[in-house]
Amino acid sequence: MPSGYVQTALSESDYKDLSNEFGLEVALVKAVMEVESNGSGFLLKEASPARPKILFEGHWFYKLTPKPVSKSRPDLSYPSWDKSKYKGGSSEWDRLLDAMAFDEIQALKSASFGLGQVMGFNYPAAGCASIQQFIEENFAGEYWQARHMMNFIVNNNLLDELKRKDWDGFARGYNGPGYKKNNYDTKLEAAYKKAL
Repeated sequence: MPSGYVQTALSESDYKDLSNEFGLEVALVKAVMEVESNGSGFLLKEASPARPKILFEGHWFYKLTPKPVSKSRPDLSYPSWDKSKYKGGSSEWDRLLDAMAFDEIQALKSASFGLGQVMGFNYPAAGCASIQQFIEENFAGEYWQARHMMNFIVNNNLLDELKRKDWDGFARGYNGPGYKKNNYDTKLEAAYKKAL
């Protein structure tokens, strides 16, 4: 994993720059980050340089790797989304590192990273040429994590939904069809109101 980065948090000036570049209210940018990562792209309890916040998604690892992984490590590879498999915090990195022992690239593609929790397999939509670039930029700082999130929003035609505060439409496109299970749309609206 990359190391040696100076991981600065986003400043108010950075938020304003993103807001101007993408034509969004600052509160909308902050709302997505708040819902996805509680407003921080790094594991704050770790000494600097900290690792990016991640969630390892075993159902994606199942889809991206040969099925025998699921037989030997059902905690890492399973056919459908299962919230009970999450360990949270630095334990998610333990899961990712265990999965990387089976298939490094597919494991990295099976985790969501940083402020916007963009999935590794979405690295092209995040504006990266490779999964390696995506990972390195996630370690480099919240500025890059924010750019990944905004590029993903633009490249998935979700910018208009966010601008219009179409919470359902944005939630469906950004979080997937099961967004209602976690009240993603209502959390997003509440985070927006809080950020005003």
